[in-house]
Amino acid sequence: MKIALVYNSLTGNTKKLAEGVFENIPEKYTKNIFEIDDDFDIELYDIVIPTFWVDRSAPNTKMKDFILKLRNKKVFLLATMGFFPDSEHGRDCIENSLKLLDSSCELIGYFICNGKVNTKLLEKMGKIKTNSPSEEAFKAHMLDSKNLIKYRILGEHTNDLDVEYASARVNERLLIEEEISLL
Repeated sequence: MKIALVYNSLTGNTKKLAEGVFENIPEKYTKNIFEIDDDFDIELYDIVIPTFWVDRSAPNTKMKDFILKLRNKKVFLLATMGFFPDSEHGRDCIENSLKLLDSSCELIGYFICNGKVNTKLLEKMGKIKTNSPSEEAFKAHMLDSKNLIKYRILGEHTNDLDVEYASARVNERLLIEEEISLL
């Protein structure tokens, strides 16, 4: 099996997750890691692991475009997000990501973990002028004292435990694919 892990990172969270998972993929597999802007031919690979940061409940724009172009690949989605993966927002992120996969692709798994929120984004949000009551409510919600505590603590991710857990999930799915191919 030939495996390509393709990542895009904004704050370094996703890069840490991508590199950690890649290092933990057993050497018995042919594997390469690419940053989304690298020059590579995805057609050379059987399994693709798009690794992305979540933006507006979906993969960031560059990764979204990449995922939309995948055809006839086994895919494991790997993501970081600045909120709780087990929240309604986390479920929405996964659902929106899964909808991007072409029907010719086979999903072999996914993993999403906490990541830090870009503090510059929060600062910018604090200065933004709102045009409607709903925008004002959204801004107030994002910057309320409870959420600021959550963002501070989530800033301790992506950590070694996140990488270990994601690696275990990816490697389990690779082993399953390997054993199925022997049937």
